[in-house]
Amino acid sequence: MTEKNAQNQDKFIIRLPTGLRDRIRLAAETNHRSMNAEVVALLEENYPAPAPDQVTEPAARIMLWLAARIRRREPKSGSVRERQAALYESIANDIITRMAAIDRSAPKDKRE
Repeated sequence: MTEKNAQNQDKFIIRLPTGLRDRIRLAAETNHRSMNAEVVALLEENYPAPAPDQVTEPAARIMLWLAARIRRREPKSGSVRERQAALYESIANDIITRMAAIDRSAPKDKRE
């Protein structure tokens, strides 16, 4: 990840109970990813993207549809396919967030 991309991402500091950091580190090593990627994967798994029927942006709907197709086959946690699905969901969420920001910043008479 480039420094520019890292600067554009939200940062969230948490306190971990004793021993949890070591368990995350072991899981990350097992899944061949960083501790950050491990935590993000678990969060994505437990807090999935909005359902496509609630999304109005066509590009986001396509990305969520692709992710759903991958997830129907129940890929193993940490597999390439599972990471692709998480990526598509992340892109869809980014599209939704950015389009909402554009809609909020546009003058009311210029919307549509």
